[in-house]
Amino acid sequence: MTDINFYVSKHEGSQFRLAIVYRLVSLAMERDLSIHIHTDNDKSSQLIDDYLWTKDKTSFIPHSICSESSNNKALGINISHTHEPLENCDYLINFSSQRPSFFSRFLKVAEILDTSEEILTAGRKRYAFYRDRGYTLKYHQL
Repeated sequence: MTDINFYVSKHEGSQFRLAIVYRLVSLAMERDLSIHIHTDNDKSSQLIDDYLWTKDKTSFIPHSICSESSNNKALGINISHTHEPLENCDYLINFSSQRPSFFSRFLKVAEILDTSEEILTAGRKRYAFYRDRGYTLKYHQL
């Protein structure tokens, strides 16, 4: 069964959620996990793409933005709001306000939240959904 972790920043704002994504991607890369980052839209995908390129001037995180029709599996780190991965389903990082319908294909799911009311409300709904279906849930305040 999929292991689901909620990571909540003590601060409000996308920059704090992006920092969590960056840290989780770094840790997952150390464990050689394939990573899919799910977003709400193209703007969010681009925001994460830019952050991964510019966060650390001395390191490189190979990744790509995928579309429904793309076949970007070689890099191991994909970002998308439309692409539904069918393989390499180790780690799903959900930067979206919605629960991805394909989450159960993954070994691990990270839900990324901050203290804004909109983000927390959507996160609580996802938490209740997972809990009501018997998933193991962990909560981390960062």
